[in-house]
Amino acid sequence: MKIQYAIAFLLLLSCSNEDVYSQYFTAGIYSGMNFSDIHGQDFGGKWSPNPGPSEGFSLGYSFNRSFGFQTGLEYSSVYYEYRSYSYPYYPIYYVDQYMPLYKDQYIAPYLSNPGQTMNISFLRLPLLFSVTIPSVVKFNMRAGIYYSFRQNYSMDSYYYAPALKPKKVDFGYIFSAGISYPFSKNLDASLNINYIEGRKQFLEYYNYRHGSSEFVLGIDYKFLNKKSTDIGSEQVKDSSSNKVTVTYRGGFNVSWNAHSVDGKKYSPTFGPALGFTVNIPLGKGLLFVTGASFERVGYALKDSSTSFYSYMKNDNYQMYYVDTKVQMDYLVVPFLMSFPVGKSQKIFFNTGPWLGLRLNARNFGVAYTEYRSESGYSVNKTDVYDDLNRLIKGSESGWLFGGGVNIPLPGQYKIQLALQYTTNFKNVINQSTAEQQNPDSESPVIRNKTISLMIGFTLPSSKH
Repeated sequence: MKIQYAIAFLLLLSCSNEDVYSQYFTAGIYSGMNFSDIHGQDFGGKWSPNPGPSEGFSLGYSFNRSFGFQTGLEYSSVYYEYRSYSYPYYPIYYVDQYMPLYKDQYIAPYLSNPGQTMNISFLRLPLLFSVTIPSVVKFNMRAGIYYSFRQNYSMDSYYYAPALKPKKVDFGYIFSAGISYPFSKNLDASLNINYIEGRKQFLEYYNYRHGSSEFVLGIDYKFLNKKSTDIGSEQVKDSSSNKVTVTYRGGFNVSWNAHSVDGKKYSPTFGPALGFTVNIPLGKGLLFVTGASFERVGYALKDSSTSFYSYMKNDNYQMYYVDTKVQMDYLVVPFLMSFPVGKSQKIFFNTGPWLGLRLNARNFGVAYTEYRSESGYSVNKTDVYDDLNRLIKGSESGWLFGGGVNIPLPGQYKIQLALQYTTNFKNVINQSTAEQQNPDSESPVIRNKTISLMIGFTLPSSKH
């Protein structure tokens, strides 16, 4: 479902520009770094986001300056590293009726934290639908599918049998966003962030699926014939197109779980919010606002519980003193109506629904357990880092209320200060997964609410 939402969103953006330009081709090279993000693991332990190289070349075909298709070939090495729960023991004393007291028998805690690694290299073939939003600095979005072909691999033989091999072919989705700056009429420099999500189980007996995030720099060259260059330089855009603007925004949010359990409330946490909006005029200052943003939301808990991510009590399970946080990363697409306030129309109010596509979810922190007996006392510390992707639904939706002020700058630029409140419609917990993990407990509830403070920079539409 994620890819369908993304392509529909890109098609919506393509409608925001009505200019008609001749078709042209682009070719580019790029290089950068990826950070591994495996999907499909069960609860327990941490998969570290290790860096690896990514490089390749791209070929693109543009129907006009707003949208087109892109393919190419990329070589990427993804390094996965797993750390299981660690168990340091802190014995305070040891007493035995037949032996004297040995206070120094366990001076330092014993730490058991074995790891495992998988290093896999690929050749990847993408097929992407692309949208370019014309402005002084162009914004590019792409979404589509890929096929990858395994080249080399190495695996920790301590955990995996020698006969166990990663599958040779993988299939998945790619989402990409970036900016490009024109050095000349034909040459652009680009910076892109790519999110790769595999859809096939790549290791037998395990639910693992490939995943990574890429940060790449590139150079793109446009193959323009004289006819298309003349059309692009002579065409005069209509007044409606001239008013379409792009606002790049960044800030932070405060989020929390609005659901409480037996009087226990979840604490708020802070997270980043980065993205852009496309502002499409409808007349008399009224705007339709869409776009995309990366937002990290979540909450914290600090109390006794049988669960590391929710307040639970169950006599059949061990109780912990939990000090953890839950983080959920989303690609958020709003569909807002923006209303001006006052004659100057500098102040605005906007509201409307939003769709969030879950990119990642994790639970991290520490948990303590005490052990008491006639002969001793010890404290068990557990370092928590759980993958929650199976527990959290793949998408959520809700409603947004916001407002702010636009401060004009010379050259039709603007600074935007905005405050917004978002709430989701439903519990984001996957109930079937939660019931499997806690069959004797009431299913947990997560109802995210967020207040965000954003600072934006609005760019005018480009003239060419």
